[in-house]
Amino acid sequence: MNKLPALILLLAVTCRVSAQLPQGAVAPDFTAQDINGQTWHLYDLLDQGKVVILEISATWCPPCWAYHNGHALQDFYLEHGPEGDNKAEVLFVEGDPETNFNCLFGQSGCNDFSTGNWVEGVTYPIFDNAALADSFQATYYPTLYMICPNKKVFQVGQMTAEQLWEKASDCPVASGANNAGIFYHDAGTDLREVCDTLTVTPSFTLINLGSNPLTSAAITLQWNDNVLQTQSWSGYLPLYGESTVTFDPLPLCMEGILKTTIVSINGGQGDDDYSNNVHNDNFFTASEFQNELVILKIKTDDYGAELYWELHNEQGEVLFSGGNKNVGPDGGGTFGTINGGPGAYGNNVLITKMLELPGTGCYSILFVDAYGDGICCAYGNGFYKLFSVNNPAVPILTGGEFGATDHRGFSVTEAVSDITPPDWSGGVDVFPNPAGDVLNIAISAAHTGTSSGVVVNTLGQVVHRFWPEQIPPGGHHWSLPLSAWPPGPYHLHFQLGTKSVTRTFLVGK
Repeated sequence: MNKLPALILLLAVTCRVSAQLPQGAVAPDFTAQDINGQTWHLYDLLDQGKVVILEISATWCPPCWAYHNGHALQDFYLEHGPEGDNKAEVLFVEGDPETNFNCLFGQSGCNDFSTGNWVEGVTYPIFDNAALADSFQATYYPTLYMICPNKKVFQVGQMTAEQLWEKASDCPVASGANNAGIFYHDAGTDLREVCDTLTVTPSFTLINLGSNPLTSAAITLQWNDNVLQTQSWSGYLPLYGESTVTFDPLPLCMEGILKTTIVSINGGQGDDDYSNNVHNDNFFTASEFQNELVILKIKTDDYGAELYWELHNEQGEVLFSGGNKNVGPDGGGTFGTINGGPGAYGNNVLITKMLELPGTGCYSILFVDAYGDGICCAYGNGFYKLFSVNNPAVPILTGGEFGATDHRGFSVTEAVSDITPPDWSGGVDVFPNPAGDVLNIAISAAHTGTSSGVVVNTLGQVVHRFWPEQIPPGGHHWSLPLSAWPPGPYHLHFQLGTKSVTRTFLVGK
C-alpha cells in the first residue's frame, strides 16, 4: 500500500475530473500502440479468455516507482503472460498528459520529473497514452484495474503477484458448450458469526460460460447438507450473459455451511465445467461475553487515518464508533488516499476504549479500512482486540488482517453458576458516589460463594484487584483507599461464582 503525498495526490486528481468507474462496470474498449509500435486491442485480449491487469501510473510518482520496483507486475507477467501459462496480460500506461515520452526512460530528456527508467527490466507492454488513462477515469496514481474476460472491470490495490492471480482466478472464463457458473455471490450478510438467529437472503449472478445459450437451470440452497430451497430459472443467456438469482429469506441458527449448487442446466444437459457450480459460505457460533462491560483495544498501522469502526446492537443501531468519520461505514476499499477527518487516528498508535453495553443480547463490531488492505500486516502490525472486563488480559475477539471491512458478531449472556443460586440478588452498593479518599463497597450474599473483583479505569487498565476468597452468607464490607487515584470515572466489576455485577463510580478531589 503506497499512498501519494498530498501534493502529488492533488496533481493526480486535477488531471482527472470525472468520477471513477464503478466496480463491475463494463470496461471501455481501446486500440492503442505501445512504445515499441505494437498495436493492442483490449477486447481481442478478453475474447481470447485472458484476464488483463492494467496499471495507470505517472513517471514522477514516488509510490508508483516503489510499487514498480517491487516487480509484482513483472513477476505476474512472467508466470501468467505469454511466456507463462498465457492466461493473462499486463498493460502499463503512463497517464499524465504533461510528461513527455522521454520520462519513461529516466530524467534525461524528461520535460518534468522522472523517478527512474520505467522500461528497463520490463517485458510487458508499456503505453504513453493519457487518453487511454482518461477513458478509465483514474483519479490517482497508481491505479490498478483487473479486467475479466466478460469485460467487467474491477479496481484492485497494489497487490503482490500471488494476490493478483488469486483475484484473477475469481473472473468468469468461458469454456465448453454447456457451462453455467455461480459468480458475485452474496450470502445476504457480511457477518459470519451467528448469535441466536441470523436471517439471510442469499443471491448470486448466474453466468453462461458456454458457447450454447443458457435457457434453464435448477439451483439448490442447503444448510448443513439439508436442501431448504430450490430455484428454477428460465430465460435466455448468450455467452457471458448474466441473470440475478435471489433466494427467499432464511434464518440460520448456530454454525454450519450454507451451500449454493447448480444441479442441472438446459433441461438436464451435463455441465462441461462443474468447478464453478458450487459456492460455500461458512458460519460460526458467535463468541460470548459474560459481562456488559467490554474493553476495545486498537493498534493502527502506518495509515491510521484509513480506519473507522462501529459497534451495533441487534437492530443495527450504532452504539459506539471511532476513527475517521470521512471514511464511515461505507468507505472501505476505495484504494485511494484518504485525508484525515474528524476522529482520525494517528499512525502506529494504541487506542483503548471502555464500552458499557446496554445489556445482554447480540452485538456486532464493524471495522472499515479506506484503502482495502486492513490494518495488518504489510504496512504496520495493527490489530483490534475485544476483551471482557472479567479478563482484560485475554481477548475474546481479535483480528486485523482483512480487506475493506471486517464485521464480527458476539453476544453478551447472563452468567449462570452452579454454586450461585438464582435467588442471589447480586446486591452491590458503592458509596459515597462521587467518592473522595475512600470508597465503601457493600455486598449481600444469600449463599456461600467465591467472590472476586477488579476496578478498571477508562483506558481499560486494572487499577485494583479483589483476590478470590470464599465468603459465607450475609453482608460484607470493603473499604478502598482512593487518595492516590486520579479524578475521573472508574468501573467496579464484582463477581460471586460466575454471577457478576458492574458498578460505575466517580473519584472527585
